[in-house]
Amino acid sequence: MLSKIAEANDVVFVDTILLLNGRFSHAITEDETGIYLLKYDDNTLLSFIAHNGDKLVFSGDAQDLNRTYDVQGNEETCLFLETWHKLNQFKDKTKEWAAIYKRHKYEDNFEKVTAHLDSLYNQEFNAHKEYLTQFIRENKGKLVILTAFHQKLGYIAFFDRQKDRDLLQEIYDGLSQTYPNSIYTTGLREELEREN
Repeated sequence: MLSKIAEANDVVFVDTILLLNGRFSHAITEDETGIYLLKYDDNTLLSFIAHNGDKLVFSGDAQDLNRTYDVQGNEETCLFLETWHKLNQFKDKTKEWAAIYKRHKYEDNFEKVTAHLDSLYNQEFNAHKEYLTQFIRENKGKLVILTAFHQKLGYIAFFDRQKDRDLLQEIYDGLSQTYPNSIYTTGLREELEREN
């Protein structure tokens, strides 16, 4: 199932895509650049950015598409995948830390282990947020920076709309130059105006 992220982060159904012998082909008929979601199964949701006229090629291991999928065909989707893979590296570390936590749960040094793991988590969280901030500033005017700002680790967002409002304004300023009439740019402008 193919969907598009629309205004106010609503997800709008676009089309159903048939998978035949592990392959599919589909033409997106919208003129506007968009952020799309391709649902493979209940646990697999692939994201990408498509411009009018793009020819994108998807690949990956069907057993673990969330981690192995790759998309070739436009710069913004490649940049999106860069941030996605970086987030997955962070997720892998949190799984390792969770295993250590469980191993030490009933030991005398549990508080010390927990404090150390919390410290590692906070360092990694701040490092990833710094990476995303730098990524946003290096890619001004590209739609992919909006996805970077909204990136989350589970339910925990790296950015706060109020505390990081200056960065959100930078995102809007860049997008208003390259995508002035995009639903993403106008939606962000309305949001910033409401919060003033």
